[in-house]
Amino acid sequence: MTLTDQNISVTQAFVYVSLLTTLRLPLGNTPYLLKSLAEGLHVCQRIKVLLIAEEEPFQVLTTSDDKYLVEIRNGYFGWMLPPSAFKLEDPENLNSNKPFEKKKYDESANQFESQELLAPDIDSDTNLKEDGFSTETVTTLHDITISLAKGELVGVCGSVGSGKTSLIQAILGMMVVEDGEVSLSKDMNLAYVPQQAWIMNATVRDNILFGKEFDAQKYNKTVKACALLSDFEQLAAGDQTEIGERGINLSGGQKQRISLARAAYSDADLFLLDDPLSAVDVHVGQHLFTHCLKDLLKDKTVLFVTHQLQFLTDCDYILVMKDGQITEEGTHNCLMGLSGGEYSNLINAFYDSKEHTDDNEKQDLSTFDGDLESVKTSSKCFKEPEKVSLEMKPESIQDLQQKSDTGKLTTAEEVSHDTVKLSTLSGYLKAGGGVKAVLLVIGAIILYTGFQCFTNYWISHWIKAGSGGTYIEEMVVFNDTQHSVLELSDRIVDNPNLHLYQAVYAGSLLLLLIAAYLNAHSYMAFCLTASTKLHDNVFKKTVACPMKFFDVTPSGQILNRFSKDMDEVDANLPFQSDLFFKGFTFVSSGLILMIYVTPYFLIASVPLFLVIFFIAKFSKPAFQISKRLENMTKSPLFSHIAASVQGLSTIKAYKKEKEFFQNYESEACTIIKVIFRFNDLQDRNNMALLLYDSSLRWTTVRIDCTCTLLPLAIFFLVTLLPQDVVPPAMFALALAYAIGASDTVQYTMQLGIESQARLISANRILTYIENLESEAPAVIEHSRPERAWPKYGAIKFDNVNVRYREGLPLVLKNISLDIQPQEKIGIVGRTGSGKSSLALILFRIMELDGGSITIDGVNISTIGLEDLRSRLSIIPQDPVLFMGTVRYNLDPFNKCTDKMLWSALQSCHIKHTIKSLDGQLDAVVTENGENFSVGERQLLCMARALLRCSKILVLDEATAAIDTETDSLVQETIKEVFADCTMLTIAHRLNTVVNYDKILVLNNGKMMEFDRPENLLADRTSEFSEMMAAQESQKENAQHKGNS
Repeated sequence: MTLTDQNISVTQAFVYVSLLTTLRLPLGNTPYLLKSLAEGLHVCQRIKVLLIAEEEPFQVLTTSDDKYLVEIRNGYFGWMLPPSAFKLEDPENLNSNKPFEKKKYDESANQFESQELLAPDIDSDTNLKEDGFSTETVTTLHDITISLAKGELVGVCGSVGSGKTSLIQAILGMMVVEDGEVSLSKDMNLAYVPQQAWIMNATVRDNILFGKEFDAQKYNKTVKACALLSDFEQLAAGDQTEIGERGINLSGGQKQRISLARAAYSDADLFLLDDPLSAVDVHVGQHLFTHCLKDLLKDKTVLFVTHQLQFLTDCDYILVMKDGQITEEGTHNCLMGLSGGEYSNLINAFYDSKEHTDDNEKQDLSTFDGDLESVKTSSKCFKEPEKVSLEMKPESIQDLQQKSDTGKLTTAEEVSHDTVKLSTLSGYLKAGGGVKAVLLVIGAIILYTGFQCFTNYWISHWIKAGSGGTYIEEMVVFNDTQHSVLELSDRIVDNPNLHLYQAVYAGSLLLLLIAAYLNAHSYMAFCLTASTKLHDNVFKKTVACPMKFFDVTPSGQILNRFSKDMDEVDANLPFQSDLFFKGFTFVSSGLILMIYVTPYFLIASVPLFLVIFFIAKFSKPAFQISKRLENMTKSPLFSHIAASVQGLSTIKAYKKEKEFFQNYESEACTIIKVIFRFNDLQDRNNMALLLYDSSLRWTTVRIDCTCTLLPLAIFFLVTLLPQDVVPPAMFALALAYAIGASDTVQYTMQLGIESQARLISANRILTYIENLESEAPAVIEHSRPERAWPKYGAIKFDNVNVRYREGLPLVLKNISLDIQPQEKIGIVGRTGSGKSSLALILFRIMELDGGSITIDGVNISTIGLEDLRSRLSIIPQDPVLFMGTVRYNLDPFNKCTDKMLWSALQSCHIKHTIKSLDGQLDAVVTENGENFSVGERQLLCMARALLRCSKILVLDEATAAIDTETDSLVQETIKEVFADCTMLTIAHRLNTVVNYDKILVLNNGKMMEFDRPENLLADRTSEFSEMMAAQESQKENAQHKGNS
């Protein structure tokens, strides 16, 4: 106004300062509000996509004939592409792709060195419908026409990737119907056993009942038919033993049998079994087929997918699939009568596999032809304990609780009643850069506050100076005559030092803007550094944890640290603490200014601020504990959602969608309560959030009421004092600050409370960083093996004992054996006998409880984990593929040429499949490799292992999901390619290891036999010979039935 020669009075200045003070915080919050609005609109849009999505992928008709449960006529089915796909890059330009960084541990610097890791580029231009879902599908099944009659056992066979699992998914409604009709019987109940068993994080009994009421007689019959009785005896609390997430404390065979028991107990009309016998040994497999499929489910309709062709002779009807089509169908005898047919070729190849054994082994086996029952009776590998100790009777709630406590696996988070300590704040400040960074931020805040106070003070001083004693000439009329009179001016613009005041004010505003920038930049840089360092440290610490941590810690707790807690530290804590410091400096400077104007203000301010302090201290424990509770109740919610997504097919098959999102309440609650509790978990989290918001609101309302007394106190103090004590300009400034402070103090206190609450998330992250146990070092500099180690591949187990965790029983007991260089060792035994555990200790996934393991004379416990694991290769029981491309999964470090990749794929007999994909080596691999069958994933994992050229290779049921013909070809490849390697192969298909150098037989964690296969076969009492005899008897019985 002074620049336009307009005067400004004290009253006007008071109004302007008051308005600017009032608008200061709202205007400062505007960017954050716009950010929140944008995020909210985006979230609403994403929720809208889910709400308007079709709940059923196709319209299901009712079967035309009551005789059939399922009818499909000329059906074409496809998988919907994900919303985002990967770009297909020219192989020649792959080296120019943006790389991931693979961190190589540097022990001396306690950090990771970066190595380039090929990263696939993501293309988000996939065609989407209005609801946000992809419109593109990949047709997988062609011209499918089947009718599943009631009470029929239908077998499905075919090579890897032929569409067997897709056929089951099509019946479940998980695929898109592109053409044809799908008809299901009205009110039909389904039961589904997936190829990779889905297990809830609950007790064994909960997993079997799956929401059904407990019927002791039915339950006993089911678990016996599924060969689970002896497993219950081994478990700490029997069927009340808690199973970790994904069944982490069970073997693959145990998980599969629990999944099968769930289906059998459900008493459904149609059973869809996707290769349920692939993970069990020969004895258990025969037991499951005879007592479960043929006896317990004899009057049910069963669609039975299998690669174990000996069981197909007992099926009522057989479907043969190839390249997504049903190429042949009919009874076993009819299909065997087709000359050159696909089925007859598969069966003949399966029976001819016996010819791969040596002649002396054939002679030894011939002595065991005949009665299979006598073999079972004498077998020490599969003994059912006495019935008296195994009958499951109704138990009291106290007995169940006692068993449940005994079998508890996962650990729940404890609610801490401690408030945020200085150690948490110290840890956060240290992560942000330490003392120097903190001093820099404080200095920037002080500088900004100083210029802000000086600017406001200069306005008051300028107004107080007025005209600077300037007299102006005015014309007055006296006795009809004009006279010139000098009068003292009251106009600020008449001040002779006006330009000085203007220049100082403009300069202070410029310096204030610079100080504001420095303040914001330094503070945001500090917070960004702190959150980045906390994230990196907690990530490294979590990844470095031993496997026992993941056994007992639900994934929701870990996800909570990296999602909810990190979001609080990344976004909410910097935002709220920034506003808090701004409000705090404003209030502090205002108080100092008011005290400067009139020291008498202390009389009113001290009692008021003591009341505010008391209110904040009184309510502090309530909102901090409620915030901890709100953070903690997110963990089980995350776990539940993750488990629900993983088991979506199973949940939909059993029609448990509603139960899975409600508390399961029924008369069975007195016996057991199934944990289908999405709503319950969400309610608990919302209750904790409501408690936090209520305690916060309780505090802020009382502080707000107290703060309204501040301007009133200033007004009365100033009006009661003599007029010459407080100049009007200073009074106006003090009153403006008091009015602004009355709003700001409450808001600042609220921000301070919420900032402390956000520090709870930092405390939870710091607790992980400080308290989590780490594995052994990645590299031990003074104990590094030679670069060429292992040169020979000799392995020695010396009295090895292993347990999962302290307090649990041993899973491997006194294992001692010598494995010579280049020897091929077959490891066999009943499911749960410790075979996979033997492989895990070789990689030190589990540490020894006693004894030692040496490789080429080097004790593996004395070297770093990276030196050990980088020299060995494993193909796990559950094949793992990562989201990316085929090339990325085979060669993540981009070390191999295309020729090497294609050679590895050809050796593993999956080259044709990859060639048929769009992009070939650069074809998309979705999350967890879901766009490949389990068998194809196993072959890709084998190709990856082949490219590593390791001297020691472990195969843990690496071909369990592969058809017999492909398995035979792969075994030939293994003999050729890994001829110079030491191999440990865990197998249930005994014919895959019968020609190995030695056989190791495990039972209940003990080494029962370790010798050459011909020696074990020559000993009629050996367990391996009995297992082989049982398998051969199955084949011969099946062949006899087929020929009869």
